[in-house]
Amino acid sequence: MKILFVYPESYLNIGIPGGIAVMSALLKQRNHEVDLFDTCFLKTEEYQKTVDVHGGVGLSDKGGVSVFKKTEYSIEDLVAKDPVVNVAEEFQKKIDSFSPDIIALSCMTSTFDFTCDLVRSVKHKAIVIVGGVHATIAYQDCLDQECIDYAFVGEADRGMLDFVEALEKNEDPNKVPGLAYKKNNGEYVNNRVGPRVCLDDLPCPDWGLFDERHLFRPFEGKIYKGSFYSQSRGCPMQCKYCVDPTESKITGGPAGYFRVQKPEITIAHLTELKEKYGATWYKFSDDTFLLPKIDHLKELAVGFKKLGIQFGCSVMINTITEEKVAMAKEMGCVSMSIGIEAGNPKIRESLNRRYSDEKLEKGIGWMHKYGIKVASFNIIGCPGETRENVFETIELNRKLKVKSCNVYIMFPYPGTPIQIESKLPIRDKNGRLFKVSEAKNLGLSKISPDELEGLEKTFNIYLNLPKKLWPIIELAEKRENWADILINLKDFSIEHISNEIDEVKVDDKENIFNFNKIIKKLYEIYQKANKKNKPIIIKSINNFLIENYSLNPNFKKSSPEINNDLSLISK
Repeated sequence: MKILFVYPESYLNIGIPGGIAVMSALLKQRNHEVDLFDTCFLKTEEYQKTVDVHGGVGLSDKGGVSVFKKTEYSIEDLVAKDPVVNVAEEFQKKIDSFSPDIIALSCMTSTFDFTCDLVRSVKHKAIVIVGGVHATIAYQDCLDQECIDYAFVGEADRGMLDFVEALEKNEDPNKVPGLAYKKNNGEYVNNRVGPRVCLDDLPCPDWGLFDERHLFRPFEGKIYKGSFYSQSRGCPMQCKYCVDPTESKITGGPAGYFRVQKPEITIAHLTELKEKYGATWYKFSDDTFLLPKIDHLKELAVGFKKLGIQFGCSVMINTITEEKVAMAKEMGCVSMSIGIEAGNPKIRESLNRRYSDEKLEKGIGWMHKYGIKVASFNIIGCPGETRENVFETIELNRKLKVKSCNVYIMFPYPGTPIQIESKLPIRDKNGRLFKVSEAKNLGLSKISPDELEGLEKTFNIYLNLPKKLWPIIELAEKRENWADILINLKDFSIEHISNEIDEVKVDDKENIFNFNKIIKKLYEIYQKANKKNKPIIIKSINNFLIENYSLNPNFKKSSPEINNDLSLISK
């Protein structure tokens, strides 16, 4: 059988999805033909317009696009030769050349409508099946789309193989466990979910199915090769903004939902990935990497050290001990992401995140102690939240000395307890799934949509600049151009700022000094630019403030390159 996987992602949102890579390996083991339609490297006209406005691009640590972030391997080297294309036309070309028997869609809620639009735009004779979180949580919504024939509820690794081979043998595929479909009379059929996958039985992910450019991972100004890997599945926590509580119920209940791969299997896979693809850097996509017992981590450490790998991971405060953090560092861990979510304990509790500020301080303190970079996840716009509560979250991050924050406006994804309890529909009046960009308009908090948007944009600026400058940042919340921050900060001398930040360490002061110098330089370039180029420089400054300062306040390495690039633009 010929199976065409579709991976619908935005341009340059790089990283190999583990689900497709594993299923590809399983299918190839049974001698099925597998191909991929991947939108990550299809440059659209909309994207090109953005680049033209910004005046240049660079590869960010998030895997996306930002301005003026230089590495030893430029994003221009990756995409300069990519032509502007029509995605639907490219999809039709792929279908015509491969002639798939099955089109397998792997998409989340955020990309589901786009994926369906794409399938509707082409001519084909294939059976269309969709898997992933949205299919598990909302299979009826999937089957209501006329372009979808089947949906998989739960993990589809083995189920997909059973489905393909049933078709190949001309057997009834409708009996495959986990499969959902819609009868001609409109009745939905949802087969009983099969047993959960034993991770030890899965093959090494097939990274060779993907464009090699997915493997380039920027970190700390260098480019490594690697991608996502998961040594566990499931999460025992019951956070109200997450689909895990609902997904665990659908697939058999909380018992056994969390599973972890044997260390020897993980090490064998990472060894194979290094030998085949030169991978030495990984982002572990486990929900909580430090949940397994310390003995498990010790076994991993032996193999990791032999491989000489580095990695980042996500952790939960309830699973952290100093011994585990120290072991992670010994294993090659260079960064940890941790959910703070909210600075107000009552709001955290309403999200079912029950831990104290003291526990956070202790856990993140261990990360600092062992030289592991910390990135926090924060949610604003939670039910009942006020502006004052948002600043409690900012203050907590400042107290914990977190310099890199991810902040999101609360979005009730389909199937999450928050979405179920709030009784919010998953589709709007036009029949489209609500988008994350619309989160500010859903009215969950006591904060207005415009104010939420402004706080989301300036969260990291509040976090990293001294409080003396907060009134200026508040002005920037309400303005479209972030360059307003630049114009207001230009009059602040290094000495002036120094007098206002007695609470921070000397190193932090030096970073702020350096920021101030760059601000002055950027403003000088803006003033000298001709009228035609000023809008371009304004856009570049905006992007610089958002991406560079928000993600990395230490500019000592990058400031000369920033100045050089802006000088070229201003000519």
